[in-house]
Amino acid sequence: MKKQPQLSELSLEELEKRAKMTKFSNIMLCVALVFQFLVGVFLTYKNGFNVFIILPVAFLPLIIVNFTNLKKINEEITKRK
Repeated sequence: MKKQPQLSELSLEELEKRAKMTKFSNIMLCVALVFQFLVGVFLTYKNGFNVFIILPVAFLPLIIVNFTNLKKINEEITKRK
């Protein structure tokens, strides 16, 4: 697997591109988790308890990691400006 470069090694344009991509992927992940949660609630109401109600909780750490990475990228961008 290719090693990711440190944020300090990237140019300002690359940081802005990475911030934009991370923000977009985080929004899409949040939308998918909300949809998954709503489907889980609906299926729980119709059929009783199932695994689809637990899956969004299992993916919450991904959102936390993405928000943390986005914060670090934005801090690096503001430090350079």
